[in-house]
Amino acid sequence: MEHDYGMAQHAIDSGDQWARAKPRRRFIRYRTDPPISVRAVERDLEGCRDIISEGGMGGTLAGSLSVGNVVHLQFRVPTHPALIEVLVIVRDQQDLHHGFEFVSLTDAEQAAIRQFCNGLTIHSETGRIDP
Repeated sequence: MEHDYGMAQHAIDSGDQWARAKPRRRFIRYRTDPPISVRAVERDLEGCRDIISEGGMGGTLAGSLSVGNVVHLQFRVPTHPALIEVLVIVRDQQDLHHGFEFVSLTDAEQAAIRQFCNGLTIHSETGRIDP
């Protein structure tokens, strides 16, 4: 799958502002726990996601990645017929837990993630009441 690395670089560049400001989250986060795979330049890592939103996801990996790295993330959602492979930026890392921002979703992948999220329980950290 081809990805737009220029878009990833723009997201990295704008991430400096994101990191300084720590604005309110743009997307509601949802609880989930299926497996994920990360393919980085230096190695491949397996893990499990615990949070997903329309803008990214969080999960625990078998190793750590540095904040700012652009990596390939692979995962499935039941509302999409194929494995989703997307470029992400590592936005947060604490021990083995990582936060990833999507930078190359197709419209179909975005719609599938939105549909999947609509059936999940809202993550309590958002301050919203679970349905």
